[in-house]
Amino acid sequence: MPSIRLGLESAPDFLAKARRELQRFKNADKEQDRADHALNLAVTVHHLGDWTYHHGVQLGLAMGDPGNFLGNARNANGSVKLLHKIADTTKHHTLSRQNVLEIQVDELGDGRLAHHQDFLGIDVQAPRTDLPGGRLLYVRTVIDDDEIVGYETVYEGTVVLNGGNGQFFDPICEDAISFWNVVIQALDDGQLPDWM
Repeated sequence: MPSIRLGLESAPDFLAKARRELQRFKNADKEQDRADHALNLAVTVHHLGDWTYHHGVQLGLAMGDPGNFLGNARNANGSVKLLHKIADTTKHHTLSRQNVLEIQVDELGDGRLAHHQDFLGIDVQAPRTDLPGGRLLYVRTVIDDDEIVGYETVYEGTVVLNGGNGQFFDPICEDAISFWNVVIQALDDGQLPDWM
């Protein structure tokens, strides 16, 4: 059965779609809209691997087994792996394939991340006030024995908790999109990715 294309004909088309969805996610004001765009983005980036594989085949490159290609891509880029897990666990009610469950994501949703910075004396850098994907909530000084010993900066955004380590969703998507962009450019140049 042929695919329903909806005007998307190639891997570069899907890559452009992922970039548009990332921008929609960033621009969304309502929590439900952010959730919708996050799922759409994760699913698009996840399936970008399949489109990229067939892009290489159409260019006449020896791409090997599609399962190996997709598995190697996930192992080559942690962000691709995380988005694969997010896409599958969100769009399916229950996952039955054990190999998918090996990719651990604890949670995706609104949350906060704290960045701790030690105070190192007179030439200390100013407290960090930006973290990709997060909105600054506050900065507080950490005091010990009446001395400033550091800063705690707290950010709010859509958080991915992966094995206890928190990251914001936006930079994960940006990294995965960049990864597939490099792969597509290499294929267009007649080269296979080095991780194959």
